[in-house]
Amino acid sequence: MALTVARRRREAGLTLVEMLIAVALLGIVLLGIAPLFIASVKSNYSANEYTSIHNLARDRLEQLMNLPITDPQVLAGTYGTSDLPTTLPDPVTGVPPSNVRNPLSRTYVVTKFITTLPAVPGDPFVLTPVGPGDLYQYKRVDVTVTSTSFGIATGLGIGQRTARVSGFLQNPDPLNNIQ
Repeated sequence: MALTVARRRREAGLTLVEMLIAVALLGIVLLGIAPLFIASVKSNYSANEYTSIHNLARDRLEQLMNLPITDPQVLAGTYGTSDLPTTLPDPVTGVPPSNVRNPLSRTYVVTKFITTLPAVPGDPFVLTPVGPGDLYQYKRVDVTVTSTSFGIATGLGIGQRTARVSGFLQNPDPLNNIQ
């Protein structure tokens, strides 16, 4: 009986070889999981950025869509200067200005259109762009937000992102040349 107790005591615990094999297997499993974790972080970052730039584009489109059709902000033309601040607020105090450049730019284009009859009966109407002095029925507003450097500074290698949204304003009096 004393011999069996002594033998069990020697068999209890792990040997160094068993421990090394367990650590090696754990390392192999973790090496397999690491790329999935990195891909998940990149995907999360990208989705967050897309959401941010899309929200900025939708916000500006809603502001423009709520203006009267004769407002100077919705006259036909390209508005290429970004209306966003050039720098971001200070990360510590939250008060602008800081030396952190804003990586986002927001621009928009307003185009005037008339509807023309379809070539084949039953087809939908066709929107045709018109010139500056022509009568029009609709104005289309296209807002574009572009991230110019997200991902570069962080080392994630995600690159540039762009969101575009559009909306139509209807001319209340298409027979008169309302700008």
